[in-house]
Amino acid sequence: MARSPIKDLTEKEGIASILFIVLCTALALTFPAGLGTSNLAPSASHAVAPWIFGPFQILLLYLPPWLGALVFPLLIIAGLAALPWLVDYLGDKLGQRIFMTLIVLVMVLLIWFMVKEVWWI
Repeated sequence: MARSPIKDLTEKEGIASILFIVLCTALALTFPAGLGTSNLAPSASHAVAPWIFGPFQILLLYLPPWLGALVFPLLIIAGLAALPWLVDYLGDKLGQRIFMTLIVLVMVLLIWFMVKEVWWI
C-alpha cells in the first residue's frame, strides 16, 4: 500500500518547523537583546508605543489605571463588535452613516494624538 503524499508533506513541514524554531532559539540565545542605554536613545519619559497604540497610551497617562486600561478599551471593543448588529437594527442608510461617522471620528482622533505627541517633543 502506498503512503499518502499528504502524510509525507506534513512530516516534512513538521520537521522544517522544528528546525526553524531551534534555529531561531539558537540565534536568540547567541545575540544580546540590546536593552542597554546610549546617549542617542530617548529617555524613559519620552518613550512611546507605536502610533496605533497612542490613544491607549494617552488614556493610561491621564486617566485612572482601571478606567484607561480596562473600561475604555472594553467599551471600544464592544462598540466595534456591535457595529454589524447596529447596522442591521437601524437600516442600511443610517447604519452606513453611523459607520462612516465613527471611521472619520477615529481617524481624526488618531491624527490629533499623533500631532499632539509630535508637537510636544
